[in-house]
Amino acid sequence: MSPVFDPHAKVIIDSWASLMALMGKFDASDDPAVAVGEAFDEAVAEFASKVRHFDPIRLIEVARLAFLPLVPAGMMPVTAESSAAPLELLALTALVPPQEAADVTASPRAPVAEQEMSHFVSTAREEIAKLLHLAQLRSFAAADATDKLALVSLLVQGGEVWMRNSSYPEMVEETNRALLDGDPEVQAALVAELGFDACDALAVLDACHDLQMVGLNDRIDAMRDSVSEAMASTETGRADEGVMDLARSSLMRMFEPEADEATVAVEDVVRHTGITRDRVKAVVERFRLDLKGTTPAEAVDAFTAGQNPLRTRPIIIGSDERVMLPHPGLHVFAVRENLEEHLKTSTAWNKYAKHRGDLLESRTRDALGRVLPGAHYRDGFEYYVPANAAEAANADPAKYTKRVEGDHLVLVDDVAIVVEDKAVAFSALSRGGKKTRIRNDLTGIVTKAAEQAGRIRDRIEQDGGLRIEEEGWVDLSHIREIHTIAVSLDDISPVLTATAELVRADLLSADNIPWTVSLHDLELITELVDRPAEFLLYLRRRRNPNVTLMFSAPDELDLFLHFFEAGLWVEPDPAQVRTAFPFIPAPSPAELRRYRSQQPTIVTSRTDALDQWFHTKHEMGSGPASALKPHMAATPTAPLVDELQKRNVTGWLSIGATLLSGSHTVQHKFARYGAELVSNPSPNGQGRSITVPITASADPAEGWLFAWATRPAGESPDAAQQRVTDYVRVKKHQLNLPRGVVFLYDESTGDLREVFYDGHIGPLDASLTATMRSLRPASDLQRTIHPNAMRPPRKTSNTKLKQNKPKRKR
Repeated sequence: MSPVFDPHAKVIIDSWASLMALMGKFDASDDPAVAVGEAFDEAVAEFASKVRHFDPIRLIEVARLAFLPLVPAGMMPVTAESSAAPLELLALTALVPPQEAADVTASPRAPVAEQEMSHFVSTAREEIAKLLHLAQLRSFAAADATDKLALVSLLVQGGEVWMRNSSYPEMVEETNRALLDGDPEVQAALVAELGFDACDALAVLDACHDLQMVGLNDRIDAMRDSVSEAMASTETGRADEGVMDLARSSLMRMFEPEADEATVAVEDVVRHTGITRDRVKAVVERFRLDLKGTTPAEAVDAFTAGQNPLRTRPIIIGSDERVMLPHPGLHVFAVRENLEEHLKTSTAWNKYAKHRGDLLESRTRDALGRVLPGAHYRDGFEYYVPANAAEAANADPAKYTKRVEGDHLVLVDDVAIVVEDKAVAFSALSRGGKKTRIRNDLTGIVTKAAEQAGRIRDRIEQDGGLRIEEEGWVDLSHIREIHTIAVSLDDISPVLTATAELVRADLLSADNIPWTVSLHDLELITELVDRPAEFLLYLRRRRNPNVTLMFSAPDELDLFLHFFEAGLWVEPDPAQVRTAFPFIPAPSPAELRRYRSQQPTIVTSRTDALDQWFHTKHEMGSGPASALKPHMAATPTAPLVDELQKRNVTGWLSIGATLLSGSHTVQHKFARYGAELVSNPSPNGQGRSITVPITASADPAEGWLFAWATRPAGESPDAAQQRVTDYVRVKKHQLNLPRGVVFLYDESTGDLREVFYDGHIGPLDASLTATMRSLRPASDLQRTIHPNAMRPPRKTSNTKLKQNKPKRKR
């Protein structure tokens, strides 16, 4: 089979090749950092001098057509090469007022020949790429290798430069409406103080884009009609010079329109939206880009540092106050950030901040409810922790005096999921690379959430429960698996996916790593998951501290879809696994070789299929999407996992996730063990069994004992249950495994009769001690089944470029 071509990988490889070639040019410099800075300044000056030759509005429209994908209405482009960053950089450089330009000797703007702008734009892409690469090299050179926050800062900066809409705009728009217009007092404050509300702002910005598309389609129709007429007249031998001139003119106007053809009149926006002119004008004024007093060098320098003024003010004003948007990937996010900027100075801020937190908590709870049906939820609860070292040493929860809050505690049998929500915003200063503010913001979003979730985890592990206000003591001694999640209202994907870097920067502790995820990614992931066990398995894999050392991705959805495809599996150190489970044999040379041969994997964009599904789902409204939803790779144990959930077996969630964790080969064995046992009954009339310890981690708490057993026709159900449950408990105790399960099959019918979970820890009852002596010694065990990744990992590469999801409809 020929290898699958990954266009996203090609983009990355080409980009890295260009970057490395550029780096090579500065190797021989006495001071490469200074040389890179000088080259950057020269490149900016040269590029700005070329851009000033053209009308900014016309040039931006030509670049829009060249840099962004065009597809028929109702379709969505799938391309790895389009990026908004070059277009935005060109627009900012072009829009700097000429009188403010650094080069005061620049000559006045000369007339532009036909196709001159198109030719410039076609060659400008390489110049812009060079500028951006020089900016990257400059950032690398300026980074302090001893600063633990340096790489996090670079990730933030890279995300601001390259990524747009890592959350789907439709989801963000829905959130914006609920946030900014969902509370009547906040909405009223916006109208009173700004003259419009969030819905007005979204409608006006949407209308700008829609009307620009109408203008583009009108030009396309005019070009098609005039060219068709010219071709028809030529074919009949009656070519008319006037018709030919019209065809040439319409062709030029299509690709190089006049400024008024590329922009939109405010009155047209008023008619399109039905919003009053005063409100439309107020929106335009609030969101208009103002580069007065800025030089081209300052504009480019700010943009490449992550300070993109288009992020909050994307409306470009042309002549006669006509307006345009450089592209539609900005305005959805601009609305919230721009209006929050105002609300911070408003008397409605406290009301808004509370509403923002409440909305995040309710949406998080709804998302969890979709993926964990039937769980027991505690939301917004208060509980007690030790107030000082003396209370902690006494370890008596009844005497704890410090009352604290928790956002969500989700319980499913032996699994506890602790979730903390953080609605605080990632500030513009952080997005612009200010390290002290980055640390402060991430401490508020990530560190505090991890500490608060970890506090609940610690109480459950150390005290065996929680003393909850209004409930009293809640016994949680049966919990064997605890996961923590930190949910952010803001989407800062390059940072949230870089768990290893957050640990290195002391923003997270290595022994307390939550899954850090944005609200929109959490909502989408819980919609994609077909069965709860998949979600729990993703939590297990995603929270593994080695995962983001071995898998690099700019976006949470890329990691999640890689999990669907290949498992997101990292081989544990076999020596550490042997330490955790001393009964297993010493690591084989093959195991050691497999562990040592692991290489970090760079995950490219995996979302093309997801984009198509989301796009068609959104287009169809409440109807079914025409594109297929991404699913987890086919798993042989899925029917058994579903049966466990259907029967509501104790431990169904954790058992199901463990079944799904095995490699395809292992799962095939698990799926057929029952049938093999009942097809080959023991000749002496006794039940048969297969026992498999699961030891895929270096943590003893993650060990399992799986057993498949049969009930012969002559054995009563009660006797069979007692026999197999006693066996599992004793065998678990012998191997020091915390959890076990036995699948009991009826030899008469071949059916799965019962499933018995065992989470008992501690000493055995006296009645079972004698049974221990009858077991084969642990040293007799052969190599245990190793739940590898669900299928061999594919070779993938990273991409720093991120196009809108779904891609723009052009």
